[in-house]
Amino acid sequence: MTLRAVAALALSGRYAPMGRQAAAGLRAWAGARGAALRLEDDRSEPGESARLLASLAGGADVVFGPYGSGPARAVAGAMAGRPEVIWNHGGAAVPRAGARLVDVLGPAERYWRGLPGALAALGEDPATVAVVRCPGGFGAAVADGARAALAAGGGAGAPVLDLDPADPDGCARAALAAGAHRVVGGGRAEDDLALGRALLASGLAAGLVVCGVALAGDELGDGVAGWIGPAQWAPGGPAPPVALPPDSEYPAAQALAAGLLAERAAELAGSLAPDAIWDAARAMRTRTFLGPFAVDEEGRQTAHSPLIVVWRGRGATLRRAVLWRPE
Repeated sequence: MTLRAVAALALSGRYAPMGRQAAAGLRAWAGARGAALRLEDDRSEPGESARLLASLAGGADVVFGPYGSGPARAVAGAMAGRPEVIWNHGGAAVPRAGARLVDVLGPAERYWRGLPGALAALGEDPATVAVVRCPGGFGAAVADGARAALAAGGGAGAPVLDLDPADPDGCARAALAAGAHRVVGGGRAEDDLALGRALLASGLAAGLVVCGVALAGDELGDGVAGWIGPAQWAPGGPAPPVALPPDSEYPAAQALAAGLLAERAAELAGSLAPDAIWDAARAMRTRTFLGPFAVDEEGRQTAHSPLIVVWRGRGATLRRAVLWRPE
């Protein structure tokens, strides 16, 4: 039987660079498994994400969530109380609202879990790090996690700076005034890039979410050498069982893993009925090429944490290398 799968993804708009990556991952999965995949463009608009999935979910066997925590939160609200299971590959900060979301990626609060180990590998003092809190629920969760990791690693009391996207230079000035040598946090890609340019001009190092993907090097060039970022999966890591397109980043890997996990849940359930899938997904303890997978009773990921990469080299040799990985 051919699986019918649907997804609403950011094929245009502010999240499009990552949404198109996720679409490539889902297409790779569907092509390898012979699934009938319907992709709709939510234009990076949370309301459109919610409208599309609410209208499409009832006619599908597998439902994939959108890219971005804002769109995913809107979908969670729209799907509250409905039976369909939503495989969440792209929203790292999504409060539960009674929807059946199953997280594939590690949560935003754990993006910087390995920060103390990463700083130790770089020979840096946690006391010289400032945390930036970017706008939105995702940025706040990332900042909270970074601050907690620093506190656990000897950097208690790290200054927390709120980013005004209209004035990234102000954030850089505040970091200098606080005596910081590195600013860590992150949010939306465009905010991270704007802050990154301000930090470069100020001579400060960074650890930002965007530094986990090639976009940082493409946009900021050699200045990112020594900068760090979280990544759910890094090219050159464990090979996926289904080939991804060249230059795939972790949003593509997350989406592919979501397809593989949805398949596994259906096998364990012996059914495509939403209740059976929901029960099987929450009971499942397994691994994908991303790492370990397990969720709690509400579908929150409990097993997987992102790794941390560092940019090294210059020019044609500029690349990311794994600096810290979870045990």
